[in-house]
Amino acid sequence: MTIRDGEAAGVRRPAGQPWLTRPVTRNGSQRERRRTALPVAAVLTVAVVYFTAGTVGELEPAVGLPLVALQSALVLGQALALLVRRSRPVTAAVVVVAFHCALLAMSGAELGIGSLAVVIAVFHLVRRIPRPRAYPAVGTLALVSSAVVILAAVIGASENPVEASALMALRLLVEYAAPAVVAELVSGRDQLAGAAREKEAFVERERNYLVEQERSTERNALARELHDIAGHHLSGIIVSAQAAGALVDSDPERSRSMLRELEQEARATLVDLRGTVGLLRSDRDEGADERTPVANPGPADLATLVETALRRGQRVDHVETGRPFRLGPIAGTSAYRMVQESLANAAHHAAGAPCTVTVEYGQEEMMILVENGPVEQPGPEGGAGTPGRQGHGLTGMRERAELIGAELTTGPSVDGGWRNTLRVPRPTERTTR
Repeated sequence: MTIRDGEAAGVRRPAGQPWLTRPVTRNGSQRERRRTALPVAAVLTVAVVYFTAGTVGELEPAVGLPLVALQSALVLGQALALLVRRSRPVTAAVVVVAFHCALLAMSGAELGIGSLAVVIAVFHLVRRIPRPRAYPAVGTLALVSSAVVILAAVIGASENPVEASALMALRLLVEYAAPAVVAELVSGRDQLAGAAREKEAFVERERNYLVEQERSTERNALARELHDIAGHHLSGIIVSAQAAGALVDSDPERSRSMLRELEQEARATLVDLRGTVGLLRSDRDEGADERTPVANPGPADLATLVETALRRGQRVDHVETGRPFRLGPIAGTSAYRMVQESLANAAHHAAGAPCTVTVEYGQEEMMILVENGPVEQPGPEGGAGTPGRQGHGLTGMRERAELIGAELTTGPSVDGGWRNTLRVPRPTERTTR
């Protein structure tokens, strides 16, 4: 919770001028009350001291008690007017200067007991009124006060014109110019402090935004990884289960063998999922298994991936040409997931169709081609990754390719099948470390 100067008292914020905010605490509230009461107490002290001095006959020249009481009452009126200097600065300043002019008129422009209240009122007037209105108001009050001083000096004839002019100039400097300058300095300091707070708030918002963006990126990466793993393994489990069910009567031994393969596939799924979810654990999580680090699959694991697809009944040929080179961990995982997702799509959308995984290591890039032939009886979703059904698998492959600066091409082949082609630039020596 914050207090806005003037807002709680009903002052409207000037256009283009932000409120000065401060945190509200018990100590801060007490300081605020003291700051409000001290100027009023100082003016009241002037009134009491003046009235006491007049009562005991210490004033020079001597002034009658009724006049002393009236003058003290005018200073008391100034103190009361200062109570609203924050909420109604113009009204407070007009009342204070009016009483001050009355004191000057009564004393032949010699009595200065009302000057303190004028200084306080002008300070708050400049602080709380927009600049286009503040200085004309201050100038008008100074002009009225100067006119009263001149008339009182002329009528009283207590001083020569030179001394009267010097005294008037001094009054204008002390009562109006000086508090206006101080108010400007304080306002400038508060504006700088406000700008610093706004900058800190902006930096904090920017930091929070970047953290949220990073979290969103991590969540998307994890979702993509889980999709690729689950999609690949579950597609294999479904194909193996269907094949095992079809061979229960005709070839029980083969059916039991495929069920064992299905069990191994399920176990592999759990291992991969545990490894991926383990990335979410912090190093300080209790019970975290630190014995086995999470491994990043890469092109070297494609032979195992193809062998697993063969065991579950897919028809896959694996061809590698060129001299292999090592990719970075992110690029290697992206290449592996592309083949994994492509084989899973082929098993799901083009069951029984022959597939080919071709890896070519060139001088500038590594090209991976995964192609499946047409399915004899396509389901309602067509072939693997048909253009009419852009699922999360193809989207994930594209995002991975963009992340590593690779080029991914997907689309139907000439014979009615589907082909995914990934071209990964050969990494420099620095990026493979």
